[in-house]
Amino acid sequence: MDISLIHAGLAAGAALAALPVILHLFMKQQPKRVVFPALRLIRERQKRSRKKLRVKNWLLLLARMVLIALMALALARPRLFSQTSLGDQEVPTALGLVFDTSLSMGYKEQERTRLDIAKERAFDLLKKTPDTSQVFVVDSAEPGMPVSLSPAAARKRIEGLALRAANRPLNAGVGQAYAAIADCDKPRHEVYVLTDLARSAWDMERPAEGLDRIKQVKSGVATFVLRLTPKEVVDVAVVEAKPSAGATTRGEAVEVRALVRARGPAVHRVVELWFTKPTEPGNDPKDAAKTEPKGEKKAEMSVDVPANGEAEVIFKTPKLDPAVSLHQGRVVLSGAPDPLEFDDVRYFTFKVQPALSVLVVSDLAIDAEFIADALDPNPDALPAGTPRPFQVDRIKSADFALKARDRLKERTCVFLNNVERLSEVDWGRLNAYVHEGGGLVIGLGPNCDLDNYNNPTAAQLLPGTLGAVKSPDGGTTFGKLNDANHPLFSRYPKELSGVLAQVPVYRYQSVAAAPGSRALLAYPDGAPALLERTFKGPKAGHVLLWTTLLSRRADRKSKAAWNEFPLPTVGWSFFYLMTQTVPYLAGTTNEELTYEAGQDVLLALDPNHRFKNYIVQGPEAKTSDRLSPASTSDSLSIVAPQPIGQWKVTAATPEGDRMTLGFSVNPPLSETQFTPLEEKDLDRLFGKKGYALANDADSQHRLTTEARIGHEIFPWLMILILIVVTAENLLANTFYRESGPNPAVRAA
Repeated sequence: MDISLIHAGLAAGAALAALPVILHLFMKQQPKRVVFPALRLIRERQKRSRKKLRVKNWLLLLARMVLIALMALALARPRLFSQTSLGDQEVPTALGLVFDTSLSMGYKEQERTRLDIAKERAFDLLKKTPDTSQVFVVDSAEPGMPVSLSPAAARKRIEGLALRAANRPLNAGVGQAYAAIADCDKPRHEVYVLTDLARSAWDMERPAEGLDRIKQVKSGVATFVLRLTPKEVVDVAVVEAKPSAGATTRGEAVEVRALVRARGPAVHRVVELWFTKPTEPGNDPKDAAKTEPKGEKKAEMSVDVPANGEAEVIFKTPKLDPAVSLHQGRVVLSGAPDPLEFDDVRYFTFKVQPALSVLVVSDLAIDAEFIADALDPNPDALPAGTPRPFQVDRIKSADFALKARDRLKERTCVFLNNVERLSEVDWGRLNAYVHEGGGLVIGLGPNCDLDNYNNPTAAQLLPGTLGAVKSPDGGTTFGKLNDANHPLFSRYPKELSGVLAQVPVYRYQSVAAAPGSRALLAYPDGAPALLERTFKGPKAGHVLLWTTLLSRRADRKSKAAWNEFPLPTVGWSFFYLMTQTVPYLAGTTNEELTYEAGQDVLLALDPNHRFKNYIVQGPEAKTSDRLSPASTSDSLSIVAPQPIGQWKVTAATPEGDRMTLGFSVNPPLSETQFTPLEEKDLDRLFGKKGYALANDADSQHRLTTEARIGHEIFPWLMILILIVVTAENLLANTFYRESGPNPAVRAA
């Protein structure tokens, strides 16, 4: 048990406890001689005189000594558990202040954010910190070792702290503070963590960093967690604003799905959809970043959000300007702001592109019909101006060399369905097309010549070597998805798996997978149903091989009746997979244009239009960055952008060739899901006795005082003194009470 004294000099007064003994020795009485005629009376008097020379009672003497010692000790003001032996607030201190600057600290109460309150608490600490102290201010969003500051300089640093959209776990910020103060030679070491204790600000998979480091500090390190959690969190947030696709066809209406979440009571709010219309770029690429201040409101809807629940809002926008390829927008909660304002808006970006060109090659017209109808049904019957996501051309395999030779590179993808054979030259053309980033889909059927598909030129392209045709007794179905996260399946993996399991398959081609290929879909017996082979290049090329026919025959006895895959009555899987295949091969399925702050952005580049420099400009349009990717790269990487809003990427050449890319940055979704830590969570982070939790300003003051000065035991000493005084009085009255006449003397 550590003990310290506020007035250490007064403790010397305990030596006065020897005063009663000294007084007794100096004031002892000398015996008097008394002459009596009777010898017996003389002897009795002599005995009584000798008794007076003895200490009347050792207990009384001890009580008086303890009383003096306790009075001296009480004047010295002793305290227990003080961090330093001096027990004084004015001791030089190594002080670490760790600030949580995540967006949840922007929660407002009485026009003050949690960060404002954190600053006030820190200022109170600095007022009681000596000027000779070293202060380390840690912003949870900033890596690196903090610098040593005086209390005055620390105050200025704290005043400049602001909320940051991209933040690191507070575990690391605490580690920074521990590492900084551990190297200081001050007699006192303290770390204060100022946070709203939102779970999203911590990494609960690991403890706070630096705990081993502070164990090496001889005088110890006191850790205080200052709870700044609102008493009751009330918030309405837009947690999702997502267009139906990252890329859509020109002239096509866009569907934007928004999800509104309420924390607290049920609310009625108005949700608005805004589009920011970019100014057409001029010769200067910087012109492409100019935007209208507010944009244009396209739609609004009223929504009732249940208590602690969610409500979905779906906007169908009118046709967008076909001359603009990049569109950026936002979903906004209008009306009175709630305490947490950053989540009242969410941004999105998508591209508008021409219809994707698809070529379907077959020997028989029926084998092209089902694919074409799934992608581009009845194009001649559509009214003029009706958007067509896919533009499908059908040709016979005999015309492939003549009609596709010069325009193959303009196609997004090529389908070969039940084609008997291609020439070596045509296989070579397809090989070059795929290596340049094209997409090829092959459907095997009864017409396919195994020798032609297994020849060396075709083998360089196909995902496997073809074997015998399998006809399971009683037929089979499609089995499990080997990769449910593949872009072809990722939107509805469970539903798609259930529908595919109901598709009758009568025959399929056995295939031995080639090195580097993978089976995406299998039959129940494990044989591959769909294989993929990818070829790296300026733009990745893909080959998809279906081991069963991509068409059907009404006559079940026909040798070409391999399955019922395209039949609508057995489900929507054929239509869905065909419409997903083309965007995937075009590279637009996985093209993500909406990110969260701190995520790395990856923008696809057109291999046919290369630029040396790309100018990246954030939502504030005050600063820009210039990037120069490698000439062979098929994407532009932007590392962890933080400002929330719409971003533009522009490039141009002196010849007038220009391009505009863009993306949106939103606050981390985890910041809107405010879940405070409990004490057991803090025990996991710091250890059960490794911290002190202050729930308010009063408890913070009490804990700080106890750590710096200790627990004052003056009141307990005064109670003990009163007890000793009472005991001394009782003993004195008992031992010095005047005795009555001696019976022996009275008898004489």
